[in-house]
Amino acid sequence: MMQLSKEERLLKIDSITNTRDLGGYETQDGHYTKTKRYVRAAGPDRLDETGVQALYDFGVRAQIDLRSDIEVEKAPSALHGYRDVAYYHINLLEDINMEVIPDTIKKEANLSTLYVYIIEACKSKIKEVFDIFLQFPHDTVLFNCSAGKDRTGVIAALLLDLAGCHEQDIVTDYAESYENNLPIIKNLEKLIGHERKVLLESKPEYMEHFLLHIKEHYGSAKEVLLQCGLTEEQVMYIANNFKI
Repeated sequence: MMQLSKEERLLKIDSITNTRDLGGYETQDGHYTKTKRYVRAAGPDRLDETGVQALYDFGVRAQIDLRSDIEVEKAPSALHGYRDVAYYHINLLEDINMEVIPDTIKKEANLSTLYVYIIEACKSKIKEVFDIFLQFPHDTVLFNCSAGKDRTGVIAALLLDLAGCHEQDIVTDYAESYENNLPIIKNLEKLIGHERKVLLESKPEYMEHFLLHIKEHYGSAKEVLLQCGLTEEQVMYIANNFKI
């Protein structure tokens, strides 16, 4: 297997944006991440019948919806209840009164703070996500939030770092979100307010600062996940199962 381009990773489905396979990234030990193992995506509430079928044909058999209760209530996933796709709702930020991000982080306009908040304050929720990954070792799992950038970006970064991917690839994977989401930017602005539209960006430095926090306080994503409550055997199984 070889490194895949961003165009090759992108699932070209008109009714859902920022939908990408996390496969085809080179790891530092000479392997590559597997395709059709993990797919990151924006909110699947706009999915039409063709889009749902395309994801199913791609191999998606489980969806982890990381949005808040309010977001899910307002815009239910079109994948929920589709054929034999298992649906899981995990409110990653644990605040049912929050539509997108906590007010304190909105005021700071610094998404690095949000990502650090997630791994520091939401460890039990992260464990729930990775417990589901363990339940589907051979199927494609799609995980999403509203933009497929922040909550989804944290989980994607943990997965890629766990597999041993190069930091620049993790940062680049994150940074692609804004361009991919251009078709729904106006809708996302309505959720968070026009004055905070800067928070819809996916600047490389946001992810760089987040990865630096992990290095300085944990060493690696593996240690983050161990502190979330996963066993070393479980963590290494996910890591090895994600590589080819």
